[in-house]
Amino acid sequence: MRDPVALFDLDDTLIPRHQLFAKWAAEFSADHGVPLEWLLKADPAYSSRRAAFFELVKATFGVKPTAAELHAQYRRRMPELVEPDPKVCAMLVDLREEGWRLGVVTNGITDNQTGKIVKAGLADLVDAVVISQAVGVWKPDARIFRHALGRLGAVAGPHVAMIGDSLEHDVAGAHIAGLTTVWVSNGRPFLQSGPRPNHTIRTITETGKLLKEGIAS
Repeated sequence: MRDPVALFDLDDTLIPRHQLFAKWAAEFSADHGVPLEWLLKADPAYSSRRAAFFELVKATFGVKPTAAELHAQYRRRMPELVEPDPKVCAMLVDLREEGWRLGVVTNGITDNQTGKIVKAGLADLVDAVVISQAVGVWKPDARIFRHALGRLGAVAGPHVAMIGDSLEHDVAGAHIAGLTTVWVSNGRPFLQSGPRPNHTIRTITETGKLLKEGIAS
């Protein structure tokens, strides 16, 4: 029997990116005079286009640093705001002790995502980390999930779960790759028109119980 594998998204799955962004935005607003409400409202549309976000900030509000400098400052500061979540760390430790091989599959810039993983205390708790910029493939492209499986010496199948908060990136992409999917709703309602996950949980800490009970769909 193949060893079970769990792949995790990072932002708003293993770490609360929206909360971290709100903290960063409050600091940035105070430092540069950009309205906090504007930053929070613009964030969802630019969550995967952060360079364009800072170009828009620069063009709209005329802040002194260049867009590139603002982006670099953001990539340095966001990881500094991350704190380990003892419940998340304990869940990963428990899964490993139960024989699961674990990986992180995340879209984003390599330095920013790596910094967040380290600050969250996750680097030593997983067996592989795949960041889209580093491998040149972004979720929901099935190749990024296959790349992660290759790092783990695993093959796709019902014994491999992808756990994430995005129906578009995590669930749809993992389905194409032939994986079992677990959607972390974070309290959001399921939209019937979206990709349908094999399993739904409200919070990431429910993952351990679900996986140990069996995930094959």
